[in-house]
Amino acid sequence: MPELNQEMIRLVMLNTSQSVALNGYSEITEELLMETNKHTKYLENKGKLDISGNKLKRFIGKVLNIKNRILENLYIFDSPVITWENEQLNKLNTDLKQTFDLKDRYRLIHDRIEIIKENLELFKDIMDHKESSRLEWVIIILIVIEVVDMFIAKFLL
Repeated sequence: MPELNQEMIRLVMLNTSQSVALNGYSEITEELLMETNKHTKYLENKGKLDISGNKLKRFIGKVLNIKNRILENLYIFDSPVITWENEQLNKLNTDLKQTFDLKDRYRLIHDRIEIIKENLELFKDIMDHKESSRLEWVIIILIVIEVVDMFIAKFLL
């Protein structure tokens, strides 16, 4: 850069802040992935989930909120308007994104969230199946009670 101006400094600060935000979200998604893996390992070993329906719903909500915050706060693929008009600023912005590996790090975070989301969908399906099986048994028991009641009413009357 032959000269340093206010817009260049702004671009450096924007890309640096995006990098710092990516570090934070990377740590958060790593923790979520480890927690998801813990439940997956339990499912593999025990054949059942170690998380209740409410906890699973809260965990799903947590993952969705983090995903929304990432989308709200990161502008990795958007170039500032000022870079459209100035080729030197556009090159600086592109170089900074490459230097900080912003796009690759964002994709890694996005991929982690997708893996977590897939696991949570499977956990939810397992919970739904368990609940529907429970309801089927309740219905069967009620039918048996009704049949027994009908037989008792016929034989006693």
